[in-house]
Amino acid sequence: MQSIIRDIILSISNDVVNNLPQSFEKTYYGKMNYSGKNAILDIDNKLLKKTIGFEIAFVHVITYFLAYSIKDSKKYTYILNNMDTDNLFSWYKISDNTLMIQLSECAISLQDGIYELINEHDKFIEKNVKKKIGQFYTPKGIAQKMVFEIKDELKALSENDLVVDPACGTGVFVVETVKQMSGFLKFDKLLRFVEKNIFAYDVNPFSVIATKMNLLNMLLEIASDDVQKDLILINMPKLKNIKWKNTIVDKDDSKFSIILGNPPYFKLDSKALKDIDEYDSVIYGQPNIYSLFTHWGISHLCIDGTMSFIVPQSIRSGLYFKNLREEMKDLRIKSILHITSRQNVFDRAEQAVLVICLKNKPVYNTKTKIQYIDGNQNVLSEFSISRSKLMMGRNNNYTFIINKKPEMYEILEKVYNNGTILSADESLVKFSNGLFVWNQHKTALVDVPDEAIPIVYGGDIQPMKFHFITTWNNHERKSFAKITDKTRSYILSGKRLLVQRTTNFEKDIRLKACLISDDFLEKYDNYYLENHVNYLCSNLGKEKMIGNELLKYYLGLLNSRLINYVFISKCGNTQVSANELNLLPFSKKNIKDISAFVSEHLLDLSEHQEELDRLVCEAYDLSANETNVIIDY
Repeated sequence: MQSIIRDIILSISNDVVNNLPQSFEKTYYGKMNYSGKNAILDIDNKLLKKTIGFEIAFVHVITYFLAYSIKDSKKYTYILNNMDTDNLFSWYKISDNTLMIQLSECAISLQDGIYELINEHDKFIEKNVKKKIGQFYTPKGIAQKMVFEIKDELKALSENDLVVDPACGTGVFVVETVKQMSGFLKFDKLLRFVEKNIFAYDVNPFSVIATKMNLLNMLLEIASDDVQKDLILINMPKLKNIKWKNTIVDKDDSKFSIILGNPPYFKLDSKALKDIDEYDSVIYGQPNIYSLFTHWGISHLCIDGTMSFIVPQSIRSGLYFKNLREEMKDLRIKSILHITSRQNVFDRAEQAVLVICLKNKPVYNTKTKIQYIDGNQNVLSEFSISRSKLMMGRNNNYTFIINKKPEMYEILEKVYNNGTILSADESLVKFSNGLFVWNQHKTALVDVPDEAIPIVYGGDIQPMKFHFITTWNNHERKSFAKITDKTRSYILSGKRLLVQRTTNFEKDIRLKACLISDDFLEKYDNYYLENHVNYLCSNLGKEKMIGNELLKYYLGLLNSRLINYVFISKCGNTQVSANELNLLPFSKKNIKDISAFVSEHLLDLSEHQEELDRLVCEAYDLSANETNVIIDY
């Protein structure tokens, strides 16, 4: 945003804040109530008013630029009054003539410039406000890619088909859809389709008016001459289907042929959600708002309809989303665009995401396009695979298998056929997670082991190496804790196989596993495992110890390339949960050989990685060629 434009917006914003009606923030954010409580209103009131003031000022400046782009700045109030059907922006009047003169001097007259400016709005919103409302707007390049993916479906639309973005943000999906349709629809038909058939909803009133203005701006750009532009302005489209609305809470019986967008992401209180009907089937544990939007989309998709959403990678395997994945099992998956980086996708947010395109058609023996793209939308790999190889069954929580190499799918299938998951009833061992949450027991934390026992954190665990850290940068975190009535049941002892719970999403090697060292056990009889640590335990109880042979066998598997590549094919986020570990396929072959090899090279395994990998691949009956694929991955 040009600095002079930003300064003008901030000047107007200060005046807006000084003139805000009493309790205006309660009206402005009044529809952001998903679960019996409007969490956005918990934010500092001054910050909310500052945000509202900026957005109202921003709308006035954009409207002025729209009028200026058609060489008639006097139409500024006319456009604003038509767009602002909820009267949340047009009540304010710019009283400083100096600012109006400055606006005319720096006005943007090009439609592309106005489009870019509108889409930069959220860069000036405080991060904690953005996070609270899940407001991370979609980069134009990703929206264009998604719309291009459904270009054939757009061409097939009739005058009876409806298109919707249920969380429209600044309207980038609506704009790119209309731009795509302008390539095959005459201008008068396009105008009618926009007015009657294009829908967009958002709980943020700024998003609604920004979408309308972005759409009006796009129509003016598409118009081939002044006659068509005058036609738009004289018959100013009401855009009545672009609504200030809570998509999740408000009733809607419409069915849509195309649903696309980028729903918000934030956690909800599952207990409070009892007030919202029709979402019970999709909720499992703590829900995220995006899962409710995905359920809404599936529920409102007409037969043969298409839905394309940007969703967090956690949808692939996260336990909280297993019901949602089960709901998808009967839908055709046209394509999945896997974005490989968490950085540089959204402004001031690290979020691992993918694009999933569903069709409400029978699955049968269909194929799914898999495409890997980086944060700049460059295609890294692309291929099609059988739908049956993409989505696992009920016993594996309908987990999605997504890998950047097509040859891996045959290997993964073979690995699962020759392995057993630990969540199976007959399994003798399973993974659990540590129960000690240090910041919930601060009064018990101490610096020294006197009358206390050590706390093992995730940072103590590295591949094959255990290192007990006694000092932390965070002065509140301590390495020891006293035993209390509340923590007594968390105490563990003896040799354990540990796995770190949080790892880097971008890394190929995601599993970090080691054994608690003998030096540590000689010094400490008991210890706590912090909640960011997973450990292998007996199904007969955590107090029952597992033999050294089995511990070293599982240690070898978890430090192999093969099991790491199985894991990254299933897990789409930074978490390594006990649930996901228990769904890994562990072979029952070569136990003695692998265990003996790990024992021999416990201190220098990195120097013998390929030998370990070949032993593990042999345990799953992989051929020499398949083994080489893993080694050369």
